[in-house]
Amino acid sequence: MKILPLAALAAALLSTNMAAAAERTVTLNVANATCELCGPIVKRALNRVPGVLDVQITQKEDAAIARVRFDDSRADTAALIAATTNAGYPSRVEQ
Repeated sequence: MKILPLAALAAALLSTNMAAAAERTVTLNVANATCELCGPIVKRALNRVPGVLDVQITQKEDAAIARVRFDDSRADTAALIAATTNAGYPSRVEQ
């Protein structure tokens, strides 16, 4: 009979963690992304981060702007910045 209360507790904990997860959107200013091929490379790098739901790239003259929608229980801004930086395009959160 002790199994039932433990199962109920486990279910409650799991549902609490699932409820805390949320979709977030962040806008990154991506340096050095000035050519036609840069945007797709940045987009592919961001899409490879687990939890990323959507990436929209806008080219500017001296950089690119990446608008990234992600599940904050699986990804965070630091992981997104690391992904672009590792692809050769350092980024920062656009203010």
